[in-house]
Amino acid sequence: MLRVCVFCGSKSGDRAEYAESAEQLGRWLARGGHTLIYGGGSTGIMGLLAEAVLAERGAVIGVITEHLARPELMHAGVRDMRITRDMHARKSLMHELADVYVGLPGGFGTMEELFEAVTWAQLELHARPVLLLNVAGLYDGLIRLLDDMTEHGFLSLRCRRLITICSSDEELQLALQAIPGQSC
Repeated sequence: MLRVCVFCGSKSGDRAEYAESAEQLGRWLARGGHTLIYGGGSTGIMGLLAEAVLAERGAVIGVITEHLARPELMHAGVRDMRITRDMHARKSLMHELADVYVGLPGGFGTMEELFEAVTWAQLELHARPVLLLNVAGLYDGLIRLLDDMTEHGFLSLRCRRLITICSSDEELQLALQAIPGQSC
């Protein structure tokens, strides 16, 4: 079974599809016996994702910083909550725990975490898959930017392929099932 590190927003965004995708991924992870590793929050897409896993009695590991480990932010239902001193230690621990990275809708923090994971892959510090779910076209501009960076010689085709773009929940699930060693 996979330990899936999901980067996603602490806000819900303005479209129902964002929440629906997070909830669908959470249910799929739990039903497949996979473990969710995430930022430990109770709000936004993060909270919805964790709630969906927990509702199906799935395994969740929250990783949150001391700064954010407050009752109004930290998910009270996550029994395995790991508190780190800062964001660097948080991302390091998430990386140690993860088999694969998934990006869902989010803001600066989501992008920073996703791009650190893909940069580490580019530097050959790990060979874990990095997947991005483009819910309702949210990341169309980012995908164009990545393609432009490749076209203009700032990314090799090998590096561009380090992020697998999934256009639907079903495509994301198929990509996760295709990870070597999985019998989903």
